[in-house]
Amino acid sequence: MKSVQRYANPSSLQEALAARKADPGASYLAGGTCLLAGDGRDRPESVIDVGRSLPREILREGSLLSIGAGATFQELAESRELPPCVTDAALSMVNRNTRNRATLGGNLGADKSCSSLIPILIALEAEVEAASPSASPANPPGLERFGLEAWLRSRAEAPDIWRAADLVVRVLVPLVEGRRAAYRRWNRVACDLSVLGVAASYRIEDGGVSGLRLALGGQGPKPRRFPALEALFEGVALPSREVIEEAVSPLLRPIDDLRASAAFKRLRGAQLVADALLSASAQYGASALSGASDHRGERIW
Repeated sequence: MKSVQRYANPSSLQEALAARKADPGASYLAGGTCLLAGDGRDRPESVIDVGRSLPREILREGSLLSIGAGATFQELAESRELPPCVTDAALSMVNRNTRNRATLGGNLGADKSCSSLIPILIALEAEVEAASPSASPANPPGLERFGLEAWLRSRAEAPDIWRAADLVVRVLVPLVEGRRAAYRRWNRVACDLSVLGVAASYRIEDGGVSGLRLALGGQGPKPRRFPALEALFEGVALPSREVIEEAVSPLLRPIDDLRASAAFKRLRGAQLVADALLSASAQYGASALSGASDHRGERIW
């Protein structure tokens, strides 16, 4: 079993990037709930603890929500600035002890198929601001902005690009008036990871769905958008649950694994897509662009 041999604990973003420049093989360590979990076979020998280096604030900045990458799942769950679909995703990490440690940046960096946050952030057209390890204390880092979906994809397809900007500092979520969104997931037991996750966002224009974005986890090695599913419902009124499930199921191509069979994932995934689409319509249909509480004390967005 491998163990951590070298540990750095910088106190600023500049120091963290300088440490990475000095030790390019080191892994950034946030809450450690993924990187240090398991039997240790994939555990890095060198880590840079960014717990003191990353912002944790959740702020409204004009037409954007700015979420510090150091924010924990519990801080996301308790925030009054975030839309309910994001807090739902944070609360899908059911274990409170894990929520107290796991961070937004760590969940994105791990990029697991079972990610709690990636599907909903992709559906909401989130962007990331990332810093380059070429910076140093004498040369403060410039932040580069990427679409989250493109940034995640580039990590696998063009590692030379993402390696130059691989430390997420914050996530930016655009506030779109009239957007409806929902997150749904399935897991085996209450404290299990999300075996399947579905996020949907769209607007209603002229009685039909507009700007639909569907992102799914658990249907492949990474969470991703499903344009073929989006095309089924773009521009039309949402049909019944049964029709949605029947249309979606043939387009899912999961694999068998220890968590569930491909047949089950296809069936349950189609049900979750229907649930996300229809619950978004019901729950956020009349919501305004606001982070305040309405007269019943419920958040609207």
